[in-house]
Amino acid sequence: MDWENLWVRRLSQYESNYNPDTWVSIHIDGEVAYTTEEDKMEVIDEIENLSGSGEYGDSVIMEAASNVTGELDDLVVEHDSQTAYVFTFFPTYNRAAVLERKGGKTGSFAVSVYHPNPKKPTRLSHFLGLSADILEALTMSEFLQRIQSMVDDDTISSTPITPAQVGAARNRKRDLMQQITAFESSLKVTYRPERPSFG
Repeated sequence: MDWENLWVRRLSQYESNYNPDTWVSIHIDGEVAYTTEEDKMEVIDEIENLSGSGEYGDSVIMEAASNVTGELDDLVVEHDSQTAYVFTFFPTYNRAAVLERKGGKTGSFAVSVYHPNPKKPTRLSHFLGLSADILEALTMSEFLQRIQSMVDDDTISSTPITPAQVGAARNRKRDLMQQITAFESSLKVTYRPERPSFG
């Protein structure tokens, strides 16, 4: 798998312009298959070691950071959210179960894509792309909802968010929704318990 090429192709212009520190780490069977930030892997590995590949929160992240950096009096760790994907592949379909924790709340859903026929399975890269598009569209929806709340509260001027970024976010979300809808039209896609609300 040419992970570098896939990553470069998937990285949107929006991400390049407004989230230049975006990075990725792909693990298969507990081993790093690809990463864009080798220097971040020591902390990620320590988090995995401490959590035993189970759930983790602020205390595990703080301990991992302290173990890697040493005890620092002014070390502050913020853990805002956690998203986990579990991919399972069956003879007739592929499934991605998604678990999101943020703001003290937990949500989950699953998306399944059925193969057109047993001899022509859905390409893995297409399935991973759909999964990424869904999560990014949900993230864009939340971002735009937060912007609207700040406009309503008259607090948007205290942020570095520009009208150009808001317009770019709307355009990116529109493009993502077109890609998701096109995928859903070309293959049988099911959601459990229901299709996420993209706002």
